[in-house]
Amino acid sequence: MTPCIAAIYRHCRALGSQADFQLRPPSRLPIMPLQSDVRERLQAFLREASDGDGLVRIVENCLNYLKSKHLLTSMKLEASLVGIHPCNRDGYGVNPQDVRDLVDSIVDVGYVPTRVHAVGVEVEGDWVRQWNKKLFESAHGLLGSLEPEAIKITSICGSHTNCALRLFQQGASHGNEVVSVGGKLSMELLRARDASFHEAADQGLTWDVISSSVAEEFPELISLISRSGNTSLQRGEHELQVLRRIHSTYYRLQTQTGQAPAFASLKKLILASKPSCHASVPHMFTFCLKASGGADASFLQETESFVRAYCPSSRQLGPVLWEAFGQDCRGHQSDPVAAFRHALMKQAYLRQNVTIADVKKMTSKELFPKVKEADNMILTVRGILRDGARDFMTDSRVVQALATMDMTIASHVLGIKVPDEKKYKTVQAIGHDFLLVARNLTGVALPLPWESVSEQSEPAATAATASQPSAAGVMLELAEDGSIKEPEKILASKGFAMGAHIRRKVDKIEGVLSEVKGQMVFVKMASGKTAKVDLSVILAGDWVVFVPRVQPTMLDSLDLYQHHVDFDASILASKIQLELYKLHQSMECGSEHLKLQLKPSRMLLANSDIKKLCMVPMTNKVVQKSQGQGNTMFEVQTDWQGDDRKFWLSGANILPKDNDDDTCKHVVVPFWLVQHSHQEEDCNVKLVWIAGTEKSIKIPVFKNTKKIPEGSPIVAFRSKTVQVAPLEEVEDDHKTSAQKRASASSGGSSKKAQKK
Repeated sequence: MTPCIAAIYRHCRALGSQADFQLRPPSRLPIMPLQSDVRERLQAFLREASDGDGLVRIVENCLNYLKSKHLLTSMKLEASLVGIHPCNRDGYGVNPQDVRDLVDSIVDVGYVPTRVHAVGVEVEGDWVRQWNKKLFESAHGLLGSLEPEAIKITSICGSHTNCALRLFQQGASHGNEVVSVGGKLSMELLRARDASFHEAADQGLTWDVISSSVAEEFPELISLISRSGNTSLQRGEHELQVLRRIHSTYYRLQTQTGQAPAFASLKKLILASKPSCHASVPHMFTFCLKASGGADASFLQETESFVRAYCPSSRQLGPVLWEAFGQDCRGHQSDPVAAFRHALMKQAYLRQNVTIADVKKMTSKELFPKVKEADNMILTVRGILRDGARDFMTDSRVVQALATMDMTIASHVLGIKVPDEKKYKTVQAIGHDFLLVARNLTGVALPLPWESVSEQSEPAATAATASQPSAAGVMLELAEDGSIKEPEKILASKGFAMGAHIRRKVDKIEGVLSEVKGQMVFVKMASGKTAKVDLSVILAGDWVVFVPRVQPTMLDSLDLYQHHVDFDASILASKIQLELYKLHQSMECGSEHLKLQLKPSRMLLANSDIKKLCMVPMTNKVVQKSQGQGNTMFEVQTDWQGDDRKFWLSGANILPKDNDDDTCKHVVVPFWLVQHSHQEEDCNVKLVWIAGTEKSIKIPVFKNTKKIPEGSPIVAFRSKTVQVAPLEEVEDDHKTSAQKRASASSGGSSKKAQKK
């Protein structure tokens, strides 16, 4: 199990049970292990998908393989019998707002059963049911109700559709008046509106169910299948789902290599599902490194739990706002104030009243003391909750109240006006009010350290905090008090690795970075002595890394590097393109007497009698490769000797379709529509190679071999590629006994005659 999936499982089981858990649930039904050949094949699918290309195709092949091995079965299940798999959407689950929007969308445009590909997994243990229970509780009824013990399978594709069907089945509250009575969804109105949608809500979807043995041994595969469903045909990915993927992918690669991976090494994997927020991903990566909350992504998990319940997937911050969220605090690059960043992010998602100016104000040098004070307050409140009510994150009401406190603090510090919200003068008063609410929600007598602080009191003095190192290129590991661990990693992320040559900007003093102890950096000087420098001074930019001057490396002559075989190949490809054009102008004839049958089968036909027909393969695709691709490419004969590559022509037809509009540009070249037959007598054209002005280039063209009557299809001869071995003749063993004796006696008489 990779660290990526392990992190998701760890978070899911933390929501499902407060007891210490193992990576696999301790109580579950016995599961048959996979056979070795199946295990090897599934590992091959994962390796093939590791670079992020062809995700949908790989998953389709994998599902077909599982079905052939009887590890995938199909069954129809009512919506109430299907839960959500903890790996669904990288652990994000489903978005309640998206489910309710989906109801409106299907009611408006109609339900098409073939557009739904529902894939599920057998329930792997009670921890899955507990995770579902917490997920539905956090939705505050927006997903309907759930009976954990009734769950038969958990979904990884088709989850939002199934939740929409559940809402109808349970008559849940909804604002769509077309299919609601008294604010409740009505099955009767749905039947009158859309019979197909009603049938699905009544009887459920048909699911492709994967064996739990596959999910147990290959949880990465379950996540991969779920991700393949996040295409343009399905519900889109929320930005926080992509942010979770950035975090888990980063942590997985960091564990595998022992080094902090660069964004370039993650980009392809993160964007494999083509998320709509692709333009924001580079800035989201920067934000993730600064403020996700370390390896456990503690801040990210809490923000995601809140935003998921109240914001649809279509709501995005956008690349400009994400870029601002990832900026360092001016003059305090070593302190990310991660808790305050997440407070402002919650406000940006839910209240949508955060501007670029507000985010820049957060990172400004002038406002940093207030931002830092608020950040400490947010962390202190969570520390009080952890000490008094350890399972507070499992209570959706507490999470909502915490988020409200965070947003109120962010608005107070940055001066963001929120109508009808209580006005505070200190962040301590905000924290005090929250603790009063938390006491009622948890039933725990939480301490009230700011009870004496009234609205008229002066803000409590902020304790001076030591400057902590920032982490622009390494995942921040935060202690419970918000401080950053392992400063040597932070230095390395800034380029200050052990043994690096560094120079002070002011007086150009140079040395070698030799050791880091606590907040002090030791630099070995050229004189042999060792000096110590405060960590914050280096991170503030007073020192820079430089590379000592070395002797230059020279190339004495450039003649050897001015010629390349690919350049010659490009010239030849251009000549082929020019010869195609000239040949089409001079030799193309008879094609004006052709017509094309599109349905039921594609066929090129003679529109009238044709005496002479010559078809040139006009195309813009000249392919350079050693072998062609089946019967879709035709080789151009050349005198090329640069390497083993050959030059092929590939078709570029764009045929009209039923749903085309006026903007579609169609291209129809008859050459690429000729049919082929193994019966030579049925053929009326043949392939010949003709040289143009360039004698070394011969272009394939189709010419007729006889007069073509009106209505006849245009057919060329193609020999069979499959060679059949001749039958071996053997002595007939089915002769009768009399025939065998007669044959033997005649053979004996012949021998006697020969002797005489």
